[in-house]
Amino acid sequence: MKYVLLVLAIAGCSIHHRSDEFTCTTNRDCTGGRVCDTGLCVVPGTIDAPKGDGPSLDGNSCPSPCTSCNVAQKTCTINCTSANCSNAVTCPMGYRCDILCNTDNSCRNGVNCQQSLSCSVECSGKSACQNVACGPGPCDVACTGTSSCRGVQCGSSCACDVTCTGLQSCADSIVCTSFGCKSGLGCTSVPALCHSCQ
Repeated sequence: MKYVLLVLAIAGCSIHHRSDEFTCTTNRDCTGGRVCDTGLCVVPGTIDAPKGDGPSLDGNSCPSPCTSCNVAQKTCTINCTSANCSNAVTCPMGYRCDILCNTDNSCRNGVNCQQSLSCSVECSGKSACQNVACGPGPCDVACTGTSSCRGVQCGSSCACDVTCTGLQSCADSIVCTSFGCKSGLGCTSVPALCHSCQ
């Protein structure tokens, strides 16, 4: 009996866990064209289950449409390379969101941050971001993609920064906290009257 238990114990220690091959901290840890996403090497553009339905790294479920999150700290990342950003993108209520509209034509049906604690929106894809609605918290919109940012509303934000460095970005309808917060085609939160966050 002792011999059988010893054999089973040795066999259990020699099991090779294939999932360890797919853990990562950066894209350099992945092979075969995979990218590092929330600690696992995945094939870009494919998922085994909807991101909002699976557990996050801390064992809790991320709210939809977060591609990664920290539920305890109420932080959410929405990465359009692995999420469907062709529909309206909404930061979950009470979360701090990083929204990466990094594919062409992403986030063109609206970005809703009206119930978030804060939002950082990166509009780096060509023609990315249309009708970005900031909430009362800090809002940072970086319009680096060509023809990005058609319509940014940050009139209710306590500190809104909209930078327009992409070719033909911010061509229309950028509304700042006040007229005094305009900066070029975008907005700035640097003057005291443009920053009222607690």
